[in-house]
Amino acid sequence: MKVSYNWLKRYIDLSYTPEELDYVLTMAGLEVDSMEYLGEGIEDIIIGEIEKIEEHPNADKLVICQLNTGDELLQIVTGAPNVVEGARVPVARTGVELPNGMKIKKTKLRGEPSNGMLCSTDELGLSQERASGIMILGEQAVPGEKLVKYLGLDDYVFDLDLTPNYARCLGMLGIARELKSLQEDVKVKRPEIKINNDNKEDIRDYVSIEVMDKELCPRYTGQIIKNVKIGPSPEWMQQNLKAAGIRPINNVVDITNYVLLEYNQPLHAFDFDTINEKKIIVRRARSGEKLITLDDQERQLNEEMLVIADTKEAVGLAGVMGGANSEVTEDTSTIFLESAYFNPVNIRKTAKKLGLPSEASHRFERGIDIEGVVEAGRRAAYLMQEYAGGEVVSGIIDIYPEPYQPLEIVLETDYVNNILGISLTAKDISQMLNKLGFLIKGENEGLVKVAVPSYRNDVEREADLIEELARVYGYNNIPVTVPESKQQGGKTSQQSLEDISRELMISAGLDEIINFSLQGKEDYELFRLPEDSRLREWVRIKNPLNESYALMRTSLLPGIVELLSNNAKRQIDRMAVFEIGNVFFRQVGEEPFQQELKLAGGSMGYPEDSWQSAAADFFYLKGVLESYFSRLGIDSFLFKPARQSFLHPGRTASIELDGGEIGYLGELLPAIITELDLKERTALFQLDLTAVIKAVNLDKKYSKLPKYPAVERDLAILVKNEINSGEILRLLKQEAGDILKKVEIFDLYEGDQIPEGLKSLAFKLLFQAEDRTLRDEEVNELFNKILKLLRDSFSAEIRGN
Repeated sequence: MKVSYNWLKRYIDLSYTPEELDYVLTMAGLEVDSMEYLGEGIEDIIIGEIEKIEEHPNADKLVICQLNTGDELLQIVTGAPNVVEGARVPVARTGVELPNGMKIKKTKLRGEPSNGMLCSTDELGLSQERASGIMILGEQAVPGEKLVKYLGLDDYVFDLDLTPNYARCLGMLGIARELKSLQEDVKVKRPEIKINNDNKEDIRDYVSIEVMDKELCPRYTGQIIKNVKIGPSPEWMQQNLKAAGIRPINNVVDITNYVLLEYNQPLHAFDFDTINEKKIIVRRARSGEKLITLDDQERQLNEEMLVIADTKEAVGLAGVMGGANSEVTEDTSTIFLESAYFNPVNIRKTAKKLGLPSEASHRFERGIDIEGVVEAGRRAAYLMQEYAGGEVVSGIIDIYPEPYQPLEIVLETDYVNNILGISLTAKDISQMLNKLGFLIKGENEGLVKVAVPSYRNDVEREADLIEELARVYGYNNIPVTVPESKQQGGKTSQQSLEDISRELMISAGLDEIINFSLQGKEDYELFRLPEDSRLREWVRIKNPLNESYALMRTSLLPGIVELLSNNAKRQIDRMAVFEIGNVFFRQVGEEPFQQELKLAGGSMGYPEDSWQSAAADFFYLKGVLESYFSRLGIDSFLFKPARQSFLHPGRTASIELDGGEIGYLGELLPAIITELDLKERTALFQLDLTAVIKAVNLDKKYSKLPKYPAVERDLAILVKNEINSGEILRLLKQEAGDILKKVEIFDLYEGDQIPEGLKSLAFKLLFQAEDRTLRDEEVNELFNKILKLLRDSFSAEIRGN
């Protein structure tokens, strides 16, 4: 919305300079995007009258002009071909700088002094094209007067960025009303409306109106203005329209646009002689109906759109744009003037459907003042009487079946003050809202009863009124305080576990990825799933884009494998990734599927393998999981040999927790690795986070640093090949006693010196007491206990005995 400072002053006495008004409007909620002085660069250009023209003695194409500039007579030499004595022209005196950067100096042209310059429109920045001569002004131009004042450019224009709840400020009177609330003892000046009553005719003898859809058109009014003479509108009106960014057309159209900007009330003028049977019908468009709008485009209408029609056809698209078949032309003599209220939602849908935004639809779809429809229409009729020579036929047809009933809201002063952090009395609230035009229906015991005026359709509840009070009080006047923190709720256990899991995986060197939840059957073909595999219990979506995105995933691993493969094909030698996400399984019942949260990861190209088994990725991920469980306070997990259809049969482990399987870890089958160009011994894991969350223990226990020395012993034993070293470690940690602080396996040997079916495992044991230095006898006693425990539990033998 562009707002002219000079135009605005017609409706309210402003105590602000343009610069001050910029700040005031913004603080009132009417954010100013920019402020422009229309006469920028030509402020010092004055008007001069050419009193005498003489030929230049030394140049055929130059003349010497004597100009009256009000307070002095200037001699200026020019080559302009259109200068004549008596012409009023723009003059740039010595020292003036033009918009193009040219600075005027005293000079001599072919020996004759020249004390200024006569200006053309392009030199003044008033036109883009090069002018053929200087600018000639009208006879009303006064010598010595500033050119900006004569052209109406001595004005500031504010470009307001209005949010939808400030739709009332899409009109000058609405902005004046807002400024009234911020100043003391000022009133909004209503525009002049003095319609001559000489005409004794009745409008109902000219036209009839029928509103067939009162839901889409709650109010419709019409007037007849006859004997109009189409021509240019007054200069002052054209200047105001140009300042607002609207191109002047003719007096009738300009008047409707002027009142639109004045009242925020779209109007439309029809050539009444084009209306069939002199009847206006407001109805929904018929199926397949077409209308050529004022932009000469044929519009295909539908039954959801509202049209203005006569008995034969549509003549306008209600609230959006008029029809070409009823357009006001030079030959128009009688006007049917429409002023109405249309349903905002319907207008928005119509304009959007047809791709036809307009100044009218912009306002109708945000809601206008249904009670102001008649006044705006009468204002336009008066202006047509004054500036188009029109004769207003007596009467106005007003179809308004359900008059506006003001919404009433009760405000509690304590509630208002609590929200805003200030201290207002009921009287203060009443005065502030009254300034904004709200009607105070009652005030007592800390309560204020407020009736909402018709132009404030953005106010629906207490909070809206409190916002108005804050604006009037001044946001900058509200003291800055730190609000009390009363945090409600928090993260669920699952959300906390996801955060912790993400942090631990990243700290272990894995990068997080996010894959699509939609997959296709082909993503699982390489996994060689058995027919009874749970991973085949897919949930199929009803409207897939294609078969590659037809299924909800049952595992995170296909996405991880595809990502590793794509990177391996691009010469990425090493990569470790993880994903946290839901998988979905088909089920019978009210819900068509079951959702489970999983954590999965993959590694390829890991370089370190302390066991020299070429299984670095497997052991890397195993270490990541062990560290993960440790950080979560879980010590009851166990890795056991297992099988998965897509993992290497000898290099796969199930992950158990409290006797139940919660996931698995293993290397991909060599055939899959080869087919997907993955790095050798690529490994994967997947965990059920729903099960993990039940065992999490994040309580931390701290102990003092040890004061007494530790004793280390090495232990090498022979056990059967099928015995898992993890089971041995688990047993020792649980049964060996408090002074055994640490157990680590540091060697695995299988060779010629080891009997068939056995393997050698070497452990490092660390013994330490918190209250004393251990004696050899104590350590030996515990060491022997450990040996017995291993013999009884695993038939272990001390290597070398």
